[in-house]
Amino acid sequence: MTNWQKRSNIPTNNQTIFRSSDAPKPSLKSEESIKKQSERKKVEVKEEKKEEKKEESVQELTPEMQEKLIKLAELLLPNWEVNVQSIEVIQGGQMALVWKFMTDEGPKCLKRIHRPEKKALFSIHAQDYLAKKGMRVPAIIPNRDGHLYTKHGPFLFVVYDWIEGRSFDLTVSTDLQWIMRGLADYHTESIGYTPPPAAPVFSKLGKWPKHYIKRCQQMESWKLIAQKSPDDPFCQLYLNEIDSYISSGRSTLKLLQQSHYPEWVKQCKKQPNLCHQDYGTGNTLLSNDQIWIIDLDTTTFDLPIRDLRKVIIPLMGDTGTWDQELFDLMLASYEERSPLTSEQKNVMYIDMLFPYELYETASERFGRKNDIMPEELMAAFQYEERKKEQLSQFL
Repeated sequence: MTNWQKRSNIPTNNQTIFRSSDAPKPSLKSEESIKKQSERKKVEVKEEKKEEKKEESVQELTPEMQEKLIKLAELLLPNWEVNVQSIEVIQGGQMALVWKFMTDEGPKCLKRIHRPEKKALFSIHAQDYLAKKGMRVPAIIPNRDGHLYTKHGPFLFVVYDWIEGRSFDLTVSTDLQWIMRGLADYHTESIGYTPPPAAPVFSKLGKWPKHYIKRCQQMESWKLIAQKSPDDPFCQLYLNEIDSYISSGRSTLKLLQQSHYPEWVKQCKKQPNLCHQDYGTGNTLLSNDQIWIIDLDTTTFDLPIRDLRKVIIPLMGDTGTWDQELFDLMLASYEERSPLTSEQKNVMYIDMLFPYELYETASERFGRKNDIMPEELMAAFQYEERKKEQLSQFL
């Protein structure tokens, strides 16, 4: 996900809750309020960390690297009919390169698509299709040859309109409603997109069972890594608890195969919609009372509920609990624009049952080799239990 648009800082709830052994016991309503404040704070901190991580890519650039990237932009921009007045490096990490440049027609964005060329072509043409259809995604500006991109080395570079706006705050209900309605619009408006012959179809339709199997196998293989560290609390906790969750993942696979999923995939292949795959506060902006969706690099054909799961489950995971009221609000906001049938919702509930958040936590430690505290793993186990308890009511 890239940070290639101007954003305002996410507001922080600075209220501090003081407790004392002499203080009167809070009422049930007060306890609920404290719990909500705590959950809100967790989400805010996570969002702030995400923004800080994105900003690091520019802050860490040396003056020499900045100058090198500016020169690269100066080399590329003559491929477009634009009168460049100034250039600024917005993101300069290994994955993403983003520049903001001023023209006599306002600010524009130059971006390097860090994806294999064929996948990049799929997303570039998808964005062009949506923009021309009137969907609020940044319009792609063709180069002098009329192409949507310019190739330089192994990478494709594109120029977009620059969208000024503010980020959404997922702890604010009105912002959540904006986010979910925008996602529904993205799904419905993308129906009809057909990539050009030069861009092979990028689709995950029908591939969920393989993804489930692969993740279960990975969680099983991580046990072998954990067994090599008998004195590591994280590893021992993982070994003590993981088997039941691997079993749960396999049970979820059986439920999926017996559900409406195969038939829905068959129907969707005839007239597929796009899934963003990386939808959230980092890829949406509120501008002129409209939601804009940006950074479509990872878009693919898939069932729309994949995006729903990838938005809702991590948000719940950030709070460490299952908030049914929040879940209902998000789903209702989405269904205002794109209603789901009872069979489709059933598939969504089944997919949400899979221990994705636990898998991601374990992957951070065993896959990406990052330092993760055992408390985080325990929180992931507990969250999966709460989630399963709530979702099982709908199945």
